[in-house]
Amino acid sequence: MNRKILFFILPVFLTFFLTACFDSKEVDEKAYVVALGFDKGENNFLKMTLQIAIPSKIASGEGGGEPGAGTAITTVETPTLYAGLNMINTYISKEIDLSHCKVVVFSKELAQEGIHKYIHAMVRGREFRGSMYVAVALESAEEYIQNVTPTLEANPAKYFEMNFNSYQYTGFTGDTKLTNFYLLEECSCRQAYATLVGVNKYEKSHEFDNNNSTYKERGRDRPLEGDFYAGQIPKVYDIKAEVMGIAAFDGGKMVGQFDGQDALYHSMLYGTYQSSHISVPDPKQPENFILLDVKQSRKPSHHVEMVNNAPVNSAEIKLEADILSIQSGINYESKENIPILEKTAEDFLEKGILKFLEKTRPMHADLCGFGRDLKMKYLLWEDWGKVQWLKKYAQSKFNVKVELKIRRPGLMVKTAPAKSSEGDVMD
Repeated sequence: MNRKILFFILPVFLTFFLTACFDSKEVDEKAYVVALGFDKGENNFLKMTLQIAIPSKIASGEGGGEPGAGTAITTVETPTLYAGLNMINTYISKEIDLSHCKVVVFSKELAQEGIHKYIHAMVRGREFRGSMYVAVALESAEEYIQNVTPTLEANPAKYFEMNFNSYQYTGFTGDTKLTNFYLLEECSCRQAYATLVGVNKYEKSHEFDNNNSTYKERGRDRPLEGDFYAGQIPKVYDIKAEVMGIAAFDGGKMVGQFDGQDALYHSMLYGTYQSSHISVPDPKQPENFILLDVKQSRKPSHHVEMVNNAPVNSAEIKLEADILSIQSGINYESKENIPILEKTAEDFLEKGILKFLEKTRPMHADLCGFGRDLKMKYLLWEDWGKVQWLKKYAQSKFNVKVELKIRRPGLMVKTAPAKSSEGDVMD
C-alpha cells in the first residue's frame, strides 16, 4: 500500500521542479545597454544618453565600422536616472537591460557639480554591475558616446571593455570600476578618480599641433607620448573617441584633471601599474631618447609620518625594464653604461612623480592612498577621525625613491653603428 501511495505522490512532487520561472524573459525581449552618459539638461536636470546593442547586426557584422553600426543611440532629458529609463521604455520595443553596461560617462560640467547621488543610485540598484567603468568626458558625454564606432570589434561592449582595460599595458588611465569609485568616494583616507574621455577633432594629419599638450608645463622641447588629455592626441583614425588621463575627485566633486603621463605616475604609486613603454632622455645626448619596456617588479611601499602636525609622505617604487631602442646608438648595453642609464631613468621618473604629487595637494586629493597607511597606526576610529586626513593632506611633503633595474637589452647585446661611405653613422 505504501508503495502505491509513493508511486502516485512522487510524480506530483517532481512536477514542482519542472515548472518554468514565472518572470522569465527571452533574450530578444531585452534592449541591452552598453554605455550610459549624463550631461546637464537644458530644460530638466539631466540629459541621459544610452547606447544600445543590436544583437542581429553584431552577429552578422553588418555595417562595419560606420557610425552607429551594431548599436542604437537615444538621448532624453529627465529629472532622475530611473525616470529616464521609464521614459525610454515608452518608445522602444524592448525593455531596457543594464546588466551588460560597460561604462557610465559624466560630462565635466556635471562632474564638477557632483556625481555622488548618481553613483549611489547605481550602486543601490540591482540593474548595474560593479565592474562597469566610471569616466568623465571633457566636453559632452553624449558626443563621446556618439563617436564610439568600433572598427576592430563587431561587438561594441567588447570595445569598451578592452579600451578601458588598456591601462594595464599603457598606464595612461586607471582601474576606475564603479565599485572601486564608490568605495573611494566614501573613504576617509583616499579620494576617488575616474578615466578621462574625449572626442578627437583632427581630420587630416597636417592639422596636428601641440597647443593642447602639457609638455611645456614639464619644461620639455617636445611632447612625449603621455603629454596629452583625451581628445587631444595627434592622430587620425576612424574612431574619434579617446581615453587618456584621469579626473580627480574630492568627495563626489571633480576638482582637477591629469594627463596620461600623470596617470602613469599615479598607477605606479597606487600599485595598479603593470607595464608600458616609457621614453627617457639619453644620459649623454638629451636631444635623443631611449625607449624602455618597463614593468612593476613589486608593489609600491608607502610610509607616512606626522612632523609638526603635517604629513610627510614617502613612497618607494620598484621597477624593471628591457631596452627597446637607443636613438643615439651609444652602447648602453655595456656594464659601464647600464648604471648610468638606470640612474637617468630613476631621476626622470622621480621628478615626474613629485610634480604629480604636488598637483594633488591643493586639490585635497589623496589619489595614491597615503592616508590608508597612516590610518593603520590608529587603534580607535575616533582617534583617526580627529586627524581629518583629507583636510590635512594639503599640508603634505613628499619623498619618492624609484629603483629601476635593466634586466635585458632586447635581442641585441651591443649597439653597432651603420656603415656608410663616410664612415660609421649612428642616425
